[in-house]
Amino acid sequence: MLTTGLALAQTYQVIGVVTDADNTPLPGVNVSLKGTTTGTVTDIDGRFSLSVSGQTPVIVVSFMGYKAQEIPHYG
Repeated sequence: MLTTGLALAQTYQVIGVVTDADNTPLPGVNVSLKGTTTGTVTDIDGRFSLSVSGQTPVIVVSFMGYKAQEIPHYG
């Protein structure tokens, strides 16, 4: 599960938490913007923050042992 929030501006921050099916935060998950080199890794509490520009970026979430997910972010 991916939960996100944002601060409005031309370039904005997507802030979120990556959790598993039991709602347990997942540390060390790769979170990136599709088609770019922009990315980060979740912290010990599963939290991340990405700088985003554009109307509908696609966030790619990948972690060893899990299927990668592509999630459009409608800011």
